[in-house]
Amino acid sequence: MKKIITITVLFIFSCQSGIEIDTTKYTATDPIADITYLNGSFYTTNIDSSGNAGSQIDLYIFNNESIPINRYPMELNGQGYMAATNDGSNLYFQPRFTDLIFKITPFGEIFPHQSDNFPDNASDTMYWHGRGLAWSDTNLVALYRHKNDSTRYRGRYLHINNNTIQIILDNTVIWDHLNSKGAYAMANNGQGEFIVLATDTLNRNIIFNVDSNFEYDGSFGIINGNPMGISTNPPDIYFSYPERQIELYE
Repeated sequence: MKKIITITVLFIFSCQSGIEIDTTKYTATDPIADITYLNGSFYTTNIDSSGNAGSQIDLYIFNNESIPINRYPMELNGQGYMAATNDGSNLYFQPRFTDLIFKITPFGEIFPHQSDNFPDNASDTMYWHGRGLAWSDTNLVALYRHKNDSTRYRGRYLHINNNTIQIILDNTVIWDHLNSKGAYAMANNGQGEFIVLATDTLNRNIIFNVDSNFEYDGSFGIINGNPMGISTNPPDIYFSYPERQIELYE
């Protein structure tokens, strides 16, 4: 009987050039996102519109006259719009469609990131999307909107201690005066309550007040233009605009 021997030959093909990945950093025409005011300066990030790989997001700094004065590269990509706030020393950012929270120094250095992961967002479908960040006393405050209902919001007080997040308060409210875009930025008003930037059922850009439990008090102001973010230096309120402008609300 003949013995059959099977020989398997493995061919490995290589290409010297490989897959070309564009890491060019085009940021000159990127709009800016939410802003936060810290020690006389405004901080924000660009909304990466290049579609390229590699680090595409910078930390931008404006002085208190809204003039750009510096920027620092951050090793981030694909985050889109990021909400912003600060604790008096460091900055916090949260992308719109993830539960990540980035703590960053005013020089753009990133601490180990946190994740505000709660049961409704534990599956592959994130039912709650980030809609604003603020700071209150010793807690980070995150605002979320339900992915299927632009009137349903969830406010969460988060105490961050090193690599752990402790939930202090988690409250769900209905803001039925908002349209399909709804709320998209938030800031502390300096009195333990919050100012929310949103669009209402008449498609107007508005700001309105909510208390510490996120209950709407019925008052609002109409805003000209299309602001991207909001920050306060009480009693002053500032808006950021896509064209890298920061303006005082009057």
